[in-house]
Amino acid sequence: MGMLATVINALALERAIEAAGAPARAFSALDMPTVCQPYARQPAIKDLSEGRIVVLAGGTGNPYFTTDTAAALRAAELNCQAIFKATDVEGI
Repeated sequence: MGMLATVINALALERAIEAAGAPARAFSALDMPTVCQPYARQPAIKDLSEGRIVVLAGGTGNPYFTTDTAAALRAAELNCQAIFKATDVEGI
């Protein structure tokens, strides 16, 4: 249920970013193509190169990996310069 919640949050964030006037695209590592673009490295890189803000959800799509792990993995895959993570968990 937690991974599904990350997809719901990503879709809400995508809409909020677009409402603020910036283009955005949400991707999910969990396969749900009628709801969200499935995550794949090349389409995400293309969107970034076109100036879209990419929002990633669904963790890695595999059990036993934290969303922090997924954020670091995807940032490395996409050659990101920074990771922004909002949480109320101490120490993160």
